[in-house]
Amino acid sequence: MVRIVRLALLLSLIGAAVTPASAQTGISLDEVRQAGLRMVEITTEGGEEPRGEEIAKPGDPDNVNIVSANKVGCRIVITLLADTLYDSGPHAKDSSGATIRINGNTSAFYSDPLNMPYKLKLEKKADLLARGDEEQYEDKNWRLLKDATSLNTIAALELSRLAGMEYTPAYTPCNVVINGDYRGCYLLMETVRRNPRCRIACDKQAGFIVERDPYWWKEQQWFASGWYDGSSMYRWTWKYPDADEVTEQQQQAVQLYINAAEKSLDDGSYDRYFDTASLARWLLVHDILGTRDSGGANMYFKKQDDSDTTLLEMPCVWDFDSSYDMAPGSFSRLHTSSNAYFSVLLKSTNRTFARTYVALWNELKDSLPGSLAAFVSHYPDTDEGTALDASRKLYNRRWGTTYTTVRNNALSTLDWLQSHIDPLDRQIQLIDVADSGLVTAVSSGDSQNGGRPTYYNINGVRVSSSARPAIAICRQGDAVKIVLRHEAHAGGAQ
Repeated sequence: MVRIVRLALLLSLIGAAVTPASAQTGISLDEVRQAGLRMVEITTEGGEEPRGEEIAKPGDPDNVNIVSANKVGCRIVITLLADTLYDSGPHAKDSSGATIRINGNTSAFYSDPLNMPYKLKLEKKADLLARGDEEQYEDKNWRLLKDATSLNTIAALELSRLAGMEYTPAYTPCNVVINGDYRGCYLLMETVRRNPRCRIACDKQAGFIVERDPYWWKEQQWFASGWYDGSSMYRWTWKYPDADEVTEQQQQAVQLYINAAEKSLDDGSYDRYFDTASLARWLLVHDILGTRDSGGANMYFKKQDDSDTTLLEMPCVWDFDSSYDMAPGSFSRLHTSSNAYFSVLLKSTNRTFARTYVALWNELKDSLPGSLAAFVSHYPDTDEGTALDASRKLYNRRWGTTYTTVRNNALSTLDWLQSHIDPLDRQIQLIDVADSGLVTAVSSGDSQNGGRPTYYNINGVRVSSSARPAIAICRQGDAVKIVLRHEAHAGGAQ
């Protein structure tokens, strides 16, 4: 990433006074309230702004991102029209109020200093979504994401729910006001945290949640694994326990386990370490979304405890900025990228993962795409969709942007699904040779295969000759021969 000097960011870093744009644009808080979304009013101590500062990756000075420069005490009040849904009270450590700081990576780096994604941490647990069961949903950790200007995240989270992911973060679109200044429409969301009642379940003493993190160098604690050791692009960072609570013994144990799991990918024993059903479900969601950014997609893994009977699972999906960026009918880049485990799993001689993935799709394909399309089609006419539309108009006034309507977002998403699902289905059916009936075979005299042909399906995955392909394409020297089913195993050609 090339270092970029931005005047607005520099002003923020040195604490320069910035005139609230609400006064400039004439957006009143009554207008914000009447738009119909929940209004999140944040009042910071002394009017201090959450600020960021640039940080360069060690050894790579052109790879620049942003980290939080301060954590500000604040009061949070959430209202819906005339009703107050939540009031944290003024900030008092361990007693009331909250703290706010900048959160995010690229999304924060390219944002205006007054229009950042934020992380909220309450001093006392509460359910900021006001779902009516405080004991069930209370937590200290919440996010304000700038994801309300498209339907990417909203539609993807519905897909996550329909696909049966263990954890789908709950959210609500909202309008955010900081120190009396309207900042725009956001998604107020749960975070990826251990919370057995409503988020991710794992044992408090022996479980863990980690993230394959391309921005590991921004974190205070991380560890490497064999899969990524030859590159500094990825490391593992902690989601549970918190990084400052992880002991050296815990980190070594988790590191050893992940190293062993990664080695199992080479010899095909991976189902001793990975929960193939959860990995297949995670990949399928991204393949349906056509995710382009294989490097930036957040990959979280959890292990319930330290026993031999629990496996590495992928409990949730996150980060949908690059949805619908692949050609319709194409797999996501996560499906084929060497930066993820999936291409190796799909090519393994152990066909468990490939068959689990195909079977899951075949189980869901008759209902899931239609249910997702129905949700997206109906969303613009819901009270929430209508209020989000009105709020986007305020956002455009505030920032001089031209974000489109919720209905236009919905139509684009529906167009994608219509053009994508059927060709994706055809691609998926070709993953397992038992379904495709078509393989290629290279070198009919493979010395490592006892002089017999080595068979691959058309996706390049090695398969056993016992699959009895209908047609094989064999290369013998410079000659290419078509092998019919009844001759394939004898090496005959026609």
